[in-house]
Amino acid sequence: MNRTEVITEISQLSGVTPQDCDKVINALEQVLNRELESSKGIKNAFGKIYKLMSIFKNN
Repeated sequence: MNRTEVITEISQLSGVTPQDCDKVINALEQVLNRELESSKGIKNAFGKIYKLMSIFKNN
């Protein structure tokens, strides 16, 4: 999937406009980048990704 396909699918599933989905995905990218940049080593990076993804599963 490319970015446009992801945005389109999220928009269809959520009922949110594609423009708003794009804004949310941009914000999520910023959060992920900040978290990954602050991790020390690949093991910690994967741990942070797992932790962030589990937030979505629990809500």
